Amino acid sequence: MKKIKNLVSTLEQDMFDLLKRLVLIQSGTHNKGGVDEMAQVLRDVLEDIPMQAEIIPMKECGDMVLARNTLALKQKSILLAGHMDTVFPKDTSFNFYREDEERAFGPGVMDMKGGLVVGVTALKVLSLLGVLDKIPITVFFNSEEEIGSPYSRKNIEELAAQSMEAYVLEGGGLGSEVVVGRKGKIGFDLLIAGRAGHAGCAGVDKPSAVLEAAHKIIALEGLNKPPDILVNAGLVQGGMGPNSIAEKASLGVDVRFVNPEDEELILEKIRSITEKCITPGTRAELVMKSSRPPMKTNSKIEEIYHKAFKAAEAAGVPIGKEVRGGVSDANFITALGIPVLDGMGPCGDLDHSDQEYIIKKSMGQRVELLAHCLFENRL
Repeated sequence: MKKIKNLVSTLEQDMFDLLKRLVLIQSGTHNKGGVDEMAQVLRDVLEDIPMQAEIIPMKECGDMVLARNTLALKQKSILLAGHMDTVFPKDTSFNFYREDEERAFGPGVMDMKGGLVVGVTALKVLSLLGVLDKIPITVFFNSEEEIGSPYSRKNIEELAAQSMEAYVLEGGGLGSEVVVGRKGKIGFDLLIAGRAGHAGCAGVDKPSAVLEAAHKIIALEGLNKPPDILVNAGLVQGGMGPNSIAEKASLGVDVRFVNPEDEELILEKIRSITEKCITPGTRAELVMKSSRPPMKTNSKIEEIYHKAFKAAEAAGVPIGKEVRGGVSDANFITALGIPVLDGMGPCGDLDHSDQEYIIKKSMGQRVELLAHCLFENRL
């Protein structure tokens, strides 16, 4: 629809002004003050569209935002989901926003403040067209996605269960891809205890927590079966000094898997590795940190992608599809059997680094795409 394209063009400067404003709010997951400020700004933006928006106050993490239009209060709706936090800590030196002719740079510009801007701008376009009140829409922006959404998972699942379909506003791929599949994730720590002593008095059976950690790393890495199962013992800590037998050690481990049925099998093997200590005088404890089911491509996802493909054709914007190894809140939505399309935000790269960027022209393209997808659901 040409009217959508014209409105997006009119709103282009507003989009980038809002993007800059959001990026310059330091909202690392553990910076509650910054994430709360994000929630306040986005609540106000949504109210101006207008949507019925509210802040969900949180003690353990940053506040969250929930918004609906009137129709969404009466029937199943379309869920737009995004997160306001970034991976960057409060004291990061990556604390600026800049643009050149083709790209915009800044913390969270792709992951995923650009997507938040795409979402609210698409709603603004539909409001200006006079059709927003004919489309049941729910918006949920959480505050701790980067650590696994431990506090908001229940909210996401409850809202998804009340939805006919969902769009997640994570950044899109450099080839204009949206996301139709993601691996599942298990994140855990292994805490290993030994007995301290002087290295000069140690025998071959010394109760070293570091030595036991080495055995467990080898065992865990032995679970790898690429590409379906990927295990990475990526963080190792332990010991007090080279002349001391290590009393404590810890491993931070990340597991990715494709098939839902593999999750329990992997966990059984991890529990077995935890319980079986090779080094005399040591013991280990398994501490689960996070988990997400896989977003496995299915007929419902293929159907919603087909709708988006047709919407992209109507809008005259590029689109493709991809499966990613990383996880998002779309994993939770897919597990409930709800059609979901992820990666609806602007296209970019190098997220989680101080080189993070988006392609500027993709901002408007993704607003058009999302607006067309939502427009097709009008009553």
